[in-house]
Amino acid sequence: MEGLVVSGRFKIVIFKSERTPKYSQVVKTVRSSLEKLGLDLEVEEVDVSKNPEMAVRSGVISTPTIDIVGLNWRFIGLPTEDELIAVLESLKEEGEKRGKEE
Repeated sequence: MEGLVVSGRFKIVIFKSERTPKYSQVVKTVRSSLEKLGLDLEVEEVDVSKNPEMAVRSGVISTPTIDIVGLNWRFIGLPTEDELIAVLESLKEEGEKRGKEE
């Protein structure tokens, strides 16, 4: 089953560092939540130790940090799957709404 593509305006950015505890759990939670909702979003992983400029430009001061670009949403730390699904459901609704307006 193919996922619903929610406009190219949305993207998930996960900021991490080599010292991020449970980093793989963050990525797993994001991907699992997207799959459960049938969403096909780009997920970009940024290692702030290798790309500190992007972290500074984005205002990231702690890792892990998850940004949903296009929704103006940020979570610092490890969200539960339920928290992430609730936000992604609103993203799905927003994407569908924007699609009807275009």
